[in-house]
Amino acid sequence: MSRYRKLAAIDVALTLGLVTVGVFVRATNSGLGCPDWPFCLGQVIPPLQFSAWIEWIHRDIAAVLGLLIVLQAALALVDHRDRPSIVWPSVGAVLLVGFQAWLGRQTVLLGNSGPSVTAHLAAAMALLGLLVYLLVRSGYPARIAGRGGSQRFTLLAAFGAVATFVLLLFGSNVTAHDAALIFPDWPLMGGTFFPPLTAVTSDQVLHRWVAVVVGLIVVGIAAVAWRTQRYDRPTLQLALIAGALYPIQAIVGGAQVLTQKAPWTQTLHVGLAAAVWAAMVGLTVASYYAARIRPIVGAGEGVGAGASS
Repeated sequence: MSRYRKLAAIDVALTLGLVTVGVFVRATNSGLGCPDWPFCLGQVIPPLQFSAWIEWIHRDIAAVLGLLIVLQAALALVDHRDRPSIVWPSVGAVLLVGFQAWLGRQTVLLGNSGPSVTAHLAAAMALLGLLVYLLVRSGYPARIAGRGGSQRFTLLAAFGAVATFVLLLFGSNVTAHDAALIFPDWPLMGGTFFPPLTAVTSDQVLHRWVAVVVGLIVVGIAAVAWRTQRYDRPTLQLALIAGALYPIQAIVGGAQVLTQKAPWTQTLHVGLAAAVWAAMVGLTVASYYAARIRPIVGAGEGVGAGASS
């Protein structure tokens, strides 16, 4: 594995960790533990207060991630300057992480308002998706001749990835409007699967309905991959990971309601959702490039011969 791919893998893992810690910050009401920015309670190192330190650790992880993403872009320019599909997205990741940092600052200054929290999460998921793309793309040849094989499965995977991202936004909207406990039961909603849509209930009802639809899509894609993609191990593995994680995160989402939003349920629910999103993005990219190189493999060159970046 090249040094660029190793760093890309670290950045993906750290981004997932940052998202998870960010949810824990909100779940424990620690978002305003440091009401100022970039300092915390006017100090470089905050006093020994739980909420202040949780928020400060979150900021520290974000700062380290930002530096590593800058380093990743520098490595792209040094090691892959002849690969626009690596260089430009790497530079784009630097810009996106800067925008994400600005959104984080605005979230603090706006007192963790609903719209700012939603925008902050959306940008974090976009950054995660871009980093996953770079990780997967760097594992395939720089230049691929010909049109390759059919991209029908890739289109299906891309549809699943978009659906997953939309569901994340629906979930964030529920959090933004503090609507997670509108219904005290789960999986029913007020004793029924089809409660009336009102200004109060619509956020939660739509989130659950969309979650069911997206779940069927993700699990269905895993089933299709099992039947049609067994020759491509990375594609099959990513599809199965997404298909396995989705029901777990859905059950954790139900536990969030039944435990009255226990912090661990909120943190794990969004953390698993981010992992499903990352797997779906990786699945889409891997499927696309696996199909592109299929004729090359058929010609006897082998995947290993062109899989280094």
